[in-house]
Amino acid sequence: MALAPLFVYSLSFTILTFPLIGLFSSHFFADTRDGLQNVWNLWWVNKAVTELHQLPWHTHLLHYPYGISLLPHTLNPFNGFMAIPLLRVMSLEQAHNLIVIFSFIVGGLTCFLLAYRFTLAYWPSVVAGFVFTFSNFHFAHAQGHLQLVSLEWIPLFLLLWYALLEQPRVWTGVGASAALFLVLLCDYYYFFFCVLGGGLILLWRLSLHGAGFLRREHGVPLAAFGAGCLVSSGPLVGALLRLAYRDRLIGAHEASVFSLDLFAPIIYGGHWRFSQWTEGYWSRLPGNIHESSVHIGLSVLLLVGYACWQRKALARPQGVGLWMLIGGFFVVFSLGPSLHVWGREVVHGGLPYAWLERIFPPLRMSGVPVRMSVMTQLAAAVLCAWGLDHAFRTRRPGWLVTGIGLGFLLFEYLPAPIPATRLETPSYVEYVRGLPTRGGIVDLYEGVNSPRTLLWQTRHGKPIAFGYVSRVPGSTLQKDRELRALLDGGRFQEACSRFRISEIVTNDLPDGLGMIPGAETIFRDGTVRVIALDCAGLTRPRG
Repeated sequence: MALAPLFVYSLSFTILTFPLIGLFSSHFFADTRDGLQNVWNLWWVNKAVTELHQLPWHTHLLHYPYGISLLPHTLNPFNGFMAIPLLRVMSLEQAHNLIVIFSFIVGGLTCFLLAYRFTLAYWPSVVAGFVFTFSNFHFAHAQGHLQLVSLEWIPLFLLLWYALLEQPRVWTGVGASAALFLVLLCDYYYFFFCVLGGGLILLWRLSLHGAGFLRREHGVPLAAFGAGCLVSSGPLVGALLRLAYRDRLIGAHEASVFSLDLFAPIIYGGHWRFSQWTEGYWSRLPGNIHESSVHIGLSVLLLVGYACWQRKALARPQGVGLWMLIGGFFVVFSLGPSLHVWGREVVHGGLPYAWLERIFPPLRMSGVPVRMSVMTQLAAAVLCAWGLDHAFRTRRPGWLVTGIGLGFLLFEYLPAPIPATRLETPSYVEYVRGLPTRGGIVDLYEGVNSPRTLLWQTRHGKPIAFGYVSRVPGSTLQKDRELRALLDGGRFQEACSRFRISEIVTNDLPDGLGMIPGAETIFRDGTVRVIALDCAGLTRPRG
């Protein structure tokens, strides 16, 4: 049953992104900002597990020597664990790109399975998988948000959770907890959305059947689910909440900036192939087009409306109300704390998202309500399958019109190109790779918080001061400021003795630096220089 959908989604990805597949071995399918950060994530998880024999949620290779917790960082360790066997036979570029392709294909497959569970309509469910995985939301985050590209486990969790409530079995409960853990290992946002979605499914069944639907046979399977969640997701969620409580996290987004505009689901966004046609709209939106590009497509919305209108006449109407509830709920909450219309804030505060922040304060660590649109897209995909199935069965509005509609859907889903990044390793990186590891390196030439610095670390492997991560604990930021003050003040020997900084890469320091005791230029190539510092406990490398 899964072979045809897998073939369809594999072929669709190749065609929609062509000629990207030709760069599979030479370029990263990502941009040069967050995309490179996610490349580093893959490298680090592999290094932590296979070389350092430790869990990957803390590192001393960034923000050296004090290190940094990666619990609040967008580490997406599932992809890192997946990369471990891939990196045995592939380059880092190939492993990263295969993970991107995997997420698109498997995201379509799990949505297909979910839609088929409710509709029992094969080809309409294949279309539903296409609608979900090749959505504007998905392609927008393929620019560099690998953690958000990895949406493939969301439909699987909702499918297993629904099955657990409908036909309780122990292994279904275990599978649902495992699927939720996979979601968590990809992205915290998606984990929270799944918890909300699971709650909506439970409330929907309660509204239909009352508390009596929870029978005695639910006891052990639900206990298995709860135990599975405590063992798998519980420690990671608990550790993150404890860290957030003890140490203020820096780097959260502003919710009012990254909220859904009222017209965004119906107007083509900045990641549509012909986005210049609608630039007058999406260029007005706050935030950036990677977040605001969430149009669902007029053809899909028409099919959704058709399914809702004809819900009593559908072959299998059970569940239509559920997906209407899920889609509507997440539309409302993705609007954020304030209502935005055509890029302008027309109602300040008071929306349900603001209430949710008060009820659940850790939500303020996120600040991107528009990402809830992924659940709206999933609901639209499933409802779309119902609409297509009914059209096929009744032959209304007719095969010709339906075919034209599917062609229009394909036109609406044509994406802007996914960026392809190839960066040649600078000569100073090659030089640093050959140095003995004495202490930390400060890369002032590239920039201490540049994503490129992370990429260069994957090639030289040395610990670096600072480092571009998504959220920084306040205590780590304070130490960063102390080190930066020493560097900005030219107090390099103190930086060496207090923070064990052994080399500085720069083109900004004066030639007189060599006159400072313990400092010597050991490498020069054009405007780039590597300066070696020497202090107690460090031995100067030989140039």
